[in-house]
Amino acid sequence: MNRPMTSLPINNQRGAILIIAMIMLLLLTVIGLSSMRGTSLQESMAGNMRDSSLALQAAEAALRKGEGIVSEKFINNTLDTLDAAPLAGTYSSFPGVATVPAYNITLLAKLRTSTEAGTAIDDEGAVVRVEADGYGMALNSDNSAASQIKLRSVFLVEQ
Repeated sequence: MNRPMTSLPINNQRGAILIIAMIMLLLLTVIGLSSMRGTSLQESMAGNMRDSSLALQAAEAALRKGEGIVSEKFINNTLDTLDAAPLAGTYSSFPGVATVPAYNITLLAKLRTSTEAGTAIDDEGAVVRVEADGYGMALNSDNSAASQIKLRSVFLVEQ
């Protein structure tokens, strides 16, 4: 016995699958765009963190250079040159920054002691402040450094 083939009526299909597929594509597009935005934001934050870290390293290098100069001046007994005016300088050996790191050395006080009456008082030490400015690699629209770090140390050099 042969049964006649029945076909589905055409007017029962209303396109519901097409609408569901379009909604799913829209959701996938929104998810993709939001993940791209999040990734872009994280990349920007990582770049800013790197630039800030570079500025800190540059300031630390300039600070150490200034402290080294103070130690040399103390060993060579030439700290008197700081009496007139603070000494400013740069650390030009630091690569990859927008502006060369700089330091400023200021003599705060000299230490003089003597236990004998009537004897000359020699300098036995000094209190010195070293300030340093470090800059990152990124530039603002006005060509100034985007990241800047200032460090300061106050220390005692003595015999």
